[in-house]
Amino acid sequence: MKQIILNKNTTLIIKAFLLTLLLVSGSACQFYHDTATHYNSYFLAREGMEQLELDLFNEHVDDYNDVLSILIPIDTNKTLSHKEQLDFIITKASRPIKFHKSSEWIDECYLLVGWVRLYEEDYENSLTTFKYVNAKFNDENSRHAALNALLRMFIEKKEEGNITLVKDIIKQQKAPYNKENTKDYHLNLAHYYRNKNDFKQSIAHLRLVVDLEQKKHLRSRYYFILGQMYEKTGVINDAYKAYSTAEKISKTNDLEFQSDISAYSMQPVDFSDEKQTKKIKKYFDKKLKDHNNWDNRDKIYYEMAQFEMRKPDYDKALSFFNESIQVSTSNQIQKGHSYWESGKIYYTEKKDYIAAAAYYDSAVQNFDESVYGFEDIKKRSENLQELAKYTKIVQENERLLSLYEMNEEERKEFLEKEIEEEKEELILKQQYAIENEKKKEKPVTAKSQSFSNKESKEFYFYNTNALAQGKAQFLRIWGSRPLEDNWRRSNKMEFSGAANTNNQTANNNQKPTSSNKKKDKNDEASNEDLFAGLKTMDQRIAEIPTTDEELKKVHKALADGIFELGKVYFYRMKINEEALNNFYRFLDEYPNDENAHEVAYLVYVICQEDESCDEEEAKQYLIENYPDCLYSKILLNPNYVKETNERENYIKDLYASAYQLYLEKQYNQSDIKLNELLNDFPQSAYEEKGRFLRVLLIGRTTKYYQTFKDALNGYLLAYPSGEFSDTAKGMLEEITERRLENGYIPGRYHDYEITTE
Repeated sequence: MKQIILNKNTTLIIKAFLLTLLLVSGSACQFYHDTATHYNSYFLAREGMEQLELDLFNEHVDDYNDVLSILIPIDTNKTLSHKEQLDFIITKASRPIKFHKSSEWIDECYLLVGWVRLYEEDYENSLTTFKYVNAKFNDENSRHAALNALLRMFIEKKEEGNITLVKDIIKQQKAPYNKENTKDYHLNLAHYYRNKNDFKQSIAHLRLVVDLEQKKHLRSRYYFILGQMYEKTGVINDAYKAYSTAEKISKTNDLEFQSDISAYSMQPVDFSDEKQTKKIKKYFDKKLKDHNNWDNRDKIYYEMAQFEMRKPDYDKALSFFNESIQVSTSNQIQKGHSYWESGKIYYTEKKDYIAAAAYYDSAVQNFDESVYGFEDIKKRSENLQELAKYTKIVQENERLLSLYEMNEEERKEFLEKEIEEEKEELILKQQYAIENEKKKEKPVTAKSQSFSNKESKEFYFYNTNALAQGKAQFLRIWGSRPLEDNWRRSNKMEFSGAANTNNQTANNNQKPTSSNKKKDKNDEASNEDLFAGLKTMDQRIAEIPTTDEELKKVHKALADGIFELGKVYFYRMKINEEALNNFYRFLDEYPNDENAHEVAYLVYVICQEDESCDEEEAKQYLIENYPDCLYSKILLNPNYVKETNERENYIKDLYASAYQLYLEKQYNQSDIKLNELLNDFPQSAYEEKGRFLRVLLIGRTTKYYQTFKDALNGYLLAYPSGEFSDTAKGMLEEITERRLENGYIPGRYHDYEITTE
């Protein structure tokens, strides 16, 4: 009995030991899975994701003249070049999911997998992964991170319905967001509203982000974007503060430089205080003189122009935008913005649409499709090109009419002056191009001279390259001078190294040398090439109308040009004032033109919305001057179109009935229908068909060839090139002289079947 009790105690002890061992083993196993996941696979995958995002950030090219993208846009063309990194993250993040399913870090691994799929634009798998994390895991932080990721994905896809849905779900979350998820949520919404150009909403969210962001390169970027959006919304003081903060904490040269010059262009200033404006000007001048800023001069001039826009002094702004364009070397986007801003000034402020057209066209040529608002810029450029096209047509035909009115002497004087002005313009363009190239040449500084070059230890006078550079610099500053005392004097004459100094003279009126003559000839030849595309005097005279027919053509071309120009202003540019000016001119000068009734109607349409003209007056003008046009009939009878359609349908049915009766050999009934068609509805669309059907009826009912022949000739006389003229001629050929002599049509004319539908 005792032995049995002992065995029972032993059994209990063993069971207790085994249970304890099992619990310890389970705890150790869980610890192993958590540790292996956290500090091995998940750690490596997370580090890989951080490196990938840093690489994408560094590779992104910013356009500082537009509000920067708050989040780097997802673009598979760029992310797929990092395929090895993406595959590495997937491999490492997937391993715990497969081998350590009980680890508490599995939800983070799923999130990393979802982000890889999102960067690959594999939206279906990304959506599935993030929804799985939100639905299956209890960790609130992971669920919130998944919701943020879903929000980012729908923002990238521009799915407004799903964006609203996720925002509502996030608002319903009971558990508070941690700092990281709070930051990501506001980043997403700041990015979303920035893309919609709702800068006030974007600012509200981004201001919350800058206090939560720990990484300096991102924090400085967000402050810079805040500055840009404050500038866009006209809050200049806050823009200045944001730019200044960005400049202080920036760790990248580009952002620091851009923040610096943007801060100065937005600096609060009283423009009536000359001292303050001079301080800003002095700052920009210093920046321009700094050799290190040589490649950024286009940006500096651009900010100088923006500063002038604040005054506003649009002429100075245009001058600085032009300088920015000239000194730009490789930054096409920057050049495009300078063209675009100039175009906007000409378009909005100066109302010079021809100049605006040229600048907008250049902007489109320099931009690429990634520039925000590119399609709108391109559309306006196309509209302006149309406007410029018809403006030039109008101007050219006005010129021809003006020349037509001149006498021969006035005409010759006008054309000679015109040719001279065109030549001067070409010369100025050539000089502008030369100056433009000179401005792009980087000047040689003391640091760049060979004798100061730290990389070269060779004695200066033994270095042929250094000697050549030194000589070139001397000639540029002092010119070519003899080796003698007082060589710095300004009245020293230039000399040729091969010439004898005794032949020099201070007389500036010396005769030209053969080399000068050769140079003059070269200049003349160069100018001939430059002017080769200009029209000659004879060509210009030949364009002037000399006959009434030629004069009519010029007037018609002018009328069409004014008409089309007015339509461009009305339909494409939405500038009613200019449209009315052109339409009024058209009606005044060409009231009998074929398009006059349409122009009068367009004036009426504009006056319905524009208070600058009287709607009723425009309506009466149209009705009184063009009563037979469709527009007048509609204005007099609003049901005109409906009634006309009903009338046309009745006429069509009337003809169809007459033709069907003809086919059924009910000739008398068919003739009754034809009489109604031809008598009650003259000049209808079915008149010719009805008259030819009448000819066929005569052929079926008359007894004599002559009667039928007369009917055919009557049709051909009325419709020599009609729809059935060839058929009628064929029938006439069948009526021979012999048949006419016989006179009688045996069995009437049954040997010709014809369809008139």
